[in-house]
Amino acid sequence: MMNLFDLAWVFCAYLIGSIPFGILLAKLRGVDLRAVGSGNIGATNAMRALGKPLGFLAFTLDFGKGFLVPWCLMRFSLDNGQSLGDGSSLMVASAAGVAAAAGHVWPIWIGFRGGKAVATALGALCAIDPSVALWGGPVWLLAVFCSSHVSVGSLAMSASFPVTAWLRWRHTEDSGAFTVAAGLLCLLIWVRHRPNIERLLQGTEARTRLGLRGAKSDRDVEGKT
Repeated sequence: MMNLFDLAWVFCAYLIGSIPFGILLAKLRGVDLRAVGSGNIGATNAMRALGKPLGFLAFTLDFGKGFLVPWCLMRFSLDNGQSLGDGSSLMVASAAGVAAAAGHVWPIWIGFRGGKAVATALGALCAIDPSVALWGGPVWLLAVFCSSHVSVGSLAMSASFPVTAWLRWRHTEDSGAFTVAAGLLCLLIWVRHRPNIERLLQGTEARTRLGLRGAKSDRDVEGKT
């Protein structure tokens, strides 16, 4: 069970996850990120609206806000002689990772209207077990290559999180919290991609130039990711 000190860490992770870095970077250019492209506050729309350098910076910052608190908790655990599989530290770090992603999706600072949490979820997973996030990379590439939809890549990659977490941690005592957290991150990403899923089912989801099918034109590039 978590005590008040643990819950304070989790709440801190939520507050950090709520920082809308994409919007803040866009304001430096005099751009309202919610009024361009897909209107999403995440790195994909930032890259489309602000260019690759600032878009990559937005991704890095969104990744970092998911990484920071879980990494601090795991680092504190290791520095105090506890194993990586310690149930308490792993549970709190896992909860903090989910809280950071939830903060990106429902940010308190901007009226609880946020992004899709892919970068923040990756950061949270990397803080605890980088392999879980890294194994999602080939899954993303394969899914995008076969479908030419970035959204399909994000959905497939997130679906791999709980599977990889379970495979890597199933023999570790009290590690179910991390697998559950990976599953919650997957669920969060799928819920936020509901409009993309609807367009995929209708056959109207825009395609990227990457992959076997390619885009129909230069403008037909994941307009709603």
